[in-house]
Parts: sequence; C-alpha cells; structure tokens
Amino acid sequence: MSYLKFKRKPMPVLPELRPMYKIAKILIILDICGISSKSSLLKLHLFNWALCDEKRLKALKLSAENKNLIIGVWGIDPAINMALNFSISEKLINRTSNGMYQLTENGKQFIKKGDLYSLFSDDVDELKVIGKKITETMVNIAAKRWLHEV
Repeated sequence: MSYLKFKRKPMPVLPELRPMYKIAKILIILDICGISSKSSLLKLHLFNWALCDEKRLKALKLSAENKNLIIGVWGIDPAINMALNFSISEKLINRTSNGMYQLTENGKQFIKKGDLYSLFSDDVDELKVIGKKITETMVNIAAKRWLHEV
C-alpha cells in the first residue's frame, strides 16, 4: 500500500502565542501601570486578559475611573507565567520578597532599545489612559469575591 507523502510547510505561530510578544506586554504593563513598576501576578493576568478584547478593556477603563474593579473574573493565561520566567532569567524583571514582579533597569533599557512603545502603540495608548489607577487592593478585593461566590 502506498502512502501519500505531503511536504509540510512550517505553520506560522500567532504573535499572541510567541514568548517575546508576552514578554513585551508584561514589560509595558509594569512600566505604565505598575506602582513603582511593580505588579502582582493576578494584576498582570488581568491586564493581559483585558488587552485581548475591546469590551474587557472598556470595563477596565471604567473600573479605573470609578476606583472600583467591576470585572468579576478574568482569564489566567499560562503563557504569561512562562514569559515571566523568561523575563526573570534574562533579568528584565525580578521577583520581590513579597511576591511582586518588578521591572529592572535592564527591562527599561529593553523597552527603550526595542522601541516597544511604538511597536505596541495601541496597547500603550490604552494603558496610559488607565495608568496606575488599578491598585493591588482593587485586584485583591475582586479575587476574594471569587472565593465567596463559589
């Protein structure tokens, strides 16, 4: 029996699934929205999740204006955790003693030399509107509601 042989072409990988894409997003989020360029894991996941959809981003902006996180739950992307590990190993960010992720001087230089603000100009514009108005307290209160609603 003869089998058909197909030449396989490499399948393109969506940019959203590439580690460098996630690393760049994390660095930008920390730089623009992190207080002292720091953020918790949950807050990084919240921003990553919101940046994937216009309605989610609108809800996050409204939350920032009202100083109350109106988003009930958000997605957790395993690729963010992988990107964080890569970022730490490359010394672009570090993990503080209280478990927060902080942008390093190397990370700031990476943003600058990689011209990430222009590469991600749409996300940067949206993040600048939100700024540092989404606090860790707001994120923690929303996360605690997860436990009480189950």
